[in-house]
Amino acid sequence: MYQRFIVAWALFLATAAPLAWAQPAANGSIADPQDAEAPVPPVIYRSPLANYRVLSDDTVTSWKETNDNVGRIGGWRAYAKEAQEPEPAIDPTPPNADKSVPADDAKPMQGRMRGHKMN
Repeated sequence: MYQRFIVAWALFLATAAPLAWAQPAANGSIADPQDAEAPVPPVIYRSPLANYRVLSDDTVTSWKETNDNVGRIGGWRAYAKEAQEPEPAIDPTPPNADKSVPADDAKPMQGRMRGHKMN
């Protein structure tokens, strides 16, 4: 399995790499890399933070008020209990699907257990 992956990867590199270097310039002409006067496309810098939005919905309260609120809720035990609660089940069928008709003939799974009943 591993050898097939290596062979496939080597074949991909052998065919794709030369094709990447064989691409012509955008305007159809290839500029001489040693010509200092050759036209060069402008360098455009776009900051990754250009679309950053500051999250300003939270109101900052004093630490005493926050501690008092946690105490009213029940402290760390309330948060621990909340973390132990299971997530609500999500029904994978669309709401308008007919649930009375099964998608396929339901058959017991025959796998490792070889038909053993699991109660």
